[in-house]
Amino acid sequence: MGSRGCSFGGSNLGEHPRCAFTNRAELIALLQLATAEPLALETPQNAPALVSKRKLSTIEGEEVKKHNTRDSAWVVIDGVVFDVTKFLEGHPGGEEVLLEHLGKDISPIFSRIHASDVLQKTIDSLGVVGLLSKKSADVLEVVPAVEGEEEIEARRSNLPDPEYVINLGEFEKMAKEVLGEDSRAWRFFSSFADDGATYKASKNSFSFLRFLPRVNIPVSQISTATSYLGNSTPIPLPILICPTGASASGHPDGELNMTRASSLSGIPQIVSTMSSVSFSDLAAERDRLVKEEGRKKAPLWWQLYIKQDRKESEKSIQIAAEAGAEAIVITVDVASIGKREADAPRGKLSGGVAASGSKVFDGKRPRLTLFPLSTADMSWADIDWVKKHAPGVPVLVKGINTVEDVILAKKHGARGVFLSTHGGRQLDHSPPPMATLVRLRKERPDLLKDENFDVFIDGGVHRGTDVLKALCLGAKGVGLGRTFLYAQTCYGDAGITRAKQILAGEIESGMKLLGARSVKELKPEMIELLPGLVGEQMK
Repeated sequence: MGSRGCSFGGSNLGEHPRCAFTNRAELIALLQLATAEPLALETPQNAPALVSKRKLSTIEGEEVKKHNTRDSAWVVIDGVVFDVTKFLEGHPGGEEVLLEHLGKDISPIFSRIHASDVLQKTIDSLGVVGLLSKKSADVLEVVPAVEGEEEIEARRSNLPDPEYVINLGEFEKMAKEVLGEDSRAWRFFSSFADDGATYKASKNSFSFLRFLPRVNIPVSQISTATSYLGNSTPIPLPILICPTGASASGHPDGELNMTRASSLSGIPQIVSTMSSVSFSDLAAERDRLVKEEGRKKAPLWWQLYIKQDRKESEKSIQIAAEAGAEAIVITVDVASIGKREADAPRGKLSGGVAASGSKVFDGKRPRLTLFPLSTADMSWADIDWVKKHAPGVPVLVKGINTVEDVILAKKHGARGVFLSTHGGRQLDHSPPPMATLVRLRKERPDLLKDENFDVFIDGGVHRGTDVLKALCLGAKGVGLGRTFLYAQTCYGDAGITRAKQILAGEIESGMKLLGARSVKELKPEMIELLPGLVGEQMK
């Protein structure tokens, strides 16, 4: 943040896309636009011309500390005092994270987990109280970007070199050790809905499919390359980096790690609406790496939650399209948020605030669910609505769990779908994506052969052989989210690169042992389905 400087490689403030504002003047100028009030700066000298000499009220730190209840909720971001009382229930990350930090300076944590354009998008929802008094700098508690960050970095530094990681499961175990089992970041990354039935079933679903390998086929030369969305540019592996929110809670550079790793491999990255880094900043980083280091211009796709405020979503769509998004992926399975109990308070909240009987909660227990990320009134017509605001950009639908909805997505003009259960974080006891893929293979194999319609899956993948099973059944590619999230938590972009190397080795070896020399030679005949994966649909 502006008042603290940038911690990335010793860069000056504003030279790195993880910084929210280039300086305090920029934030004050933004407030000027939002409040229609002429503001003045005590610092710095280079205030924008639109800022006059009239000042906002100066607020003392002791006064800020008093406003730490649901009825009067203040926070400080980069020296500006905000009243977030009306914003609590609408906070996309849930009200708990704000409730425990009321009356404090949240600049470091805000900068870490939010993209640089978030405040600009939400400024109208916040009440601007005034500027924090300079002499109050030491009065307020400053919420760190990550709890125990020094300890986390120490544990990270003790990890073995990434080349010693031999399977994807090790990244998960090490990420848990690095972050700490009780940390908010780990609970968020690893959480699932209700009892975790879908989460567990997704991981186990691949065991219901068994290979039928062919032998005596020359496989000294094979190709793992494919292509997506009718694009002639080859993708080196049939995988994608799926969208995950708040990646910077695991590693300071967050989604930048994924962009940097993608630029080495050429694998597409799907950027979450809840990304810690804005799509525009990620696109700029990718283009910089292409220009300065000669890396690959890996595809960047944009994952979209259509919000209740359609104008906000329109703006996001247009920004992503103008920044070069090669596809827009609409997430459709969040009409409500699954009950993720791991995200709920545990006796004490991180930071030591009691979860019950505290002044913050006024005797009320925080909600166990997050505020809906998407409008509950979506329809299939929204595919055309997105296309209207991003002409020429392919639109896909993510969160499909039935053959019927695959058919409807195709009918309404989607370029493809993701068979997905949101990582098992939404409706528990939904079918694993592989079960939906099997059902689709049986009932509508034509949709898996359509060159103008790509079917992807994500969820439960932990081996290269899992990828091969999905491709044998007709999936165009396989997305991984948590795997890369855990890998970057441990090693930054080097972890993602290592995860990709592990997958590449397992996919190549598996193809040779199957007798497939290219992705196109992976066929349903190479798979047998064991009983128990697909149930009987009730009529």
